[in-house]
Amino acid sequence: MGRRPHDPMSVRRHLGLFLAIALLEGGYLSLFRSGRLADDVPGYIAHAFYLSIVYLVCCWAVTRPRAGRFDEKAVLRWIWAGAVLFRLTLLPLHPSLSEDTARYRWQGVMQAHGGDPYLHAPQEERWKSIRDETWPRVGRKDLASSYGPMYEQIYLHYYRLIRMFGTAAETEVRLFKLPFALADVGVGLALMGLLAAAGRPRTWALVYLWSPLTVVEFWAEGHNDSVTLFFVVSALTLLLRERRAWAFAALTAAALGKIWPVILFPFWALDRDAGGRLRFHWRSLSACLPVAAILCAPYRQSLTNIEAALTGLIGGWRNNDSLFAYIYAYAGYDFAAAAALVKKLLAAALGAVWLLQLRLRLCPTQTALAAATILLLLSANCFPWYLTWLLPFLAVHPCASLLLWTAVAPLAHHVVTGYEIASVWQYDRSILALEYAPVFAWLAVDAARRLRQAWADGEVAKRVR
Repeated sequence: MGRRPHDPMSVRRHLGLFLAIALLEGGYLSLFRSGRLADDVPGYIAHAFYLSIVYLVCCWAVTRPRAGRFDEKAVLRWIWAGAVLFRLTLLPLHPSLSEDTARYRWQGVMQAHGGDPYLHAPQEERWKSIRDETWPRVGRKDLASSYGPMYEQIYLHYYRLIRMFGTAAETEVRLFKLPFALADVGVGLALMGLLAAAGRPRTWALVYLWSPLTVVEFWAEGHNDSVTLFFVVSALTLLLRERRAWAFAALTAAALGKIWPVILFPFWALDRDAGGRLRFHWRSLSACLPVAAILCAPYRQSLTNIEAALTGLIGGWRNNDSLFAYIYAYAGYDFAAAAALVKKLLAAALGAVWLLQLRLRLCPTQTALAAATILLLLSANCFPWYLTWLLPFLAVHPCASLLLWTAVAPLAHHVVTGYEIASVWQYDRSILALEYAPVFAWLAVDAARRLRQAWADGEVAKRVR
């Protein structure tokens, strides 16, 4: 048999992927050598910008339209090799840019000692005896939990597991990154299925897997959003494969971790069939009930007191907000009035997206991206790791303006410096303007272009039918 013909394009592609991995890994190794990220926040932000520039170029290279064939499996091996390498590089770092992992552990400790996370705040006198060296890093000591029952069960059972090994409290805080780091790998695997179901190249998973935001926030900092993302991505995959009941079950689990996926229920519950008739999927919706019953059962007494259970979620604070800042000013700096106005704007915006879905037959991944974007733009709290919510959807529908948002999000960590030095959590509005101004400008142009294209596609589809 003769040899396969030499393919210069294939060689260049492999060299390009190797170079990209080397450039990114160099940045992550530099972060690892710097040690505790909160000790040099400007240095971390500079590294994050370098990583984001390389990452955005890689996203463009992978998702741009191009002619010719390539070995998808070989490219995927490079993508996964880089993704695993980047994550393992930062895994040993102690979480320092936020206090979330210390709070996760505290929730597990308190429940192990008979506490109810929805009724009992950490600072209550009854829990004084279980405070240890991690106590100063437990955030919002005055509030009960705002996490869903699925997360609270993870905290409890994982704490019991690692407690069996008799590790020190500070080590346990670091170990609390592991379940959420592993869930991030699960998101990547689930995304491969979603891309296949959506008819997209699986290589577009690079958008999620190589994002510096996911690497830092899930593997260096250990945020829990990866668990909810895993169930959201799985639910979307099931929905595209016409397994709607299972999709609703997975979406219910996601919403009982963090509440934000609840905004997707209306888009999936009511749509149009191939003949244009409205369909309400009440039978599929019934799959939510057993999942909710199982996850909520351990907290059935406290969850009946909904006001106490949601105290932490309702809150009265702002973090890295964008449009909410203008709404807050319009409301005369009255937080309650601003929150009420945001609810109306959110309902109107999501309603408009729902009508567009019915009119233009938008696919579920498009509406999920639009809904999550609207929620984050209007929210009073938009921590950098919240933007990881968009990345699986951006892997299916790459959008330059939103990818830019994920790239500049680390600017919001500038607040950590003041908090480390003087325990003052105060954002600099000029730095937030640097974060949001280019995103808003590009987002407005991009949204107008995509809306025109979607409308044109919908009109063509109508004429064909």
